[in-house]
Amino acid sequence: MQRLLSLLPWLVIVFLCVAAPVFAADDAHGSTDPMHIRYDTAVWSIVVFVLLLVILRKSAWGPILEGLQKREETIRSSLEEAKKTRAAMEKLKTDFQKELADAHQQIPQLMEDARKKGDELAAQKLAAAAAKIQGDQERFRHEMEIAKDAAIKELWSQAAQLATLISAKAIGRSLTEEDHRRLLDEGLQEIGRSANN
Repeated sequence: MQRLLSLLPWLVIVFLCVAAPVFAADDAHGSTDPMHIRYDTAVWSIVVFVLLLVILRKSAWGPILEGLQKREETIRSSLEEAKKTRAAMEKLKTDFQKELADAHQQIPQLMEDARKKGDELAAQKLAAAAAKIQGDQERFRHEMEIAKDAAIKELWSQAAQLATLISAKAIGRSLTEEDHRRLLDEGLQEIGRSANN
């Protein structure tokens, strides 16, 4: 393009030099007929046109055509690159949508698994609490039984001592330990029978 601009003044000068006698001749003859053909002007016009055509072909059209071809190649490669990028983006979009759909399909299963695990954990905690309560109740019953037995023995022991004292006063004599034991056993049996009835 710069070449064309540098040749443009020379082309104008050549054109003016060649065309000046032709324009001067027209004015001198005063021809008013537009259909009148002037052969010398036609020859010079053809010579200027051919000369201009040759100069432009060598200096302007080649670079212009080369520039246009380079631009066409650049546009073509940009289009190809854009097509490749678009195809890659479409593939990425399709893959992303597929992964998103898979994730959406997995959500109900994950929720169900979490619910099952939560139910299992709650059942385990409930069973552990029930077992602890049951153990505490058993221990409490056992301790109550021990305390009850100890209280009953204490009560029997005091009842036996009281009975011994009463019988000793009533009989007026002192009983031996063996007598006490026998009387105690008989009294316990009698109290046990009356408690069962």
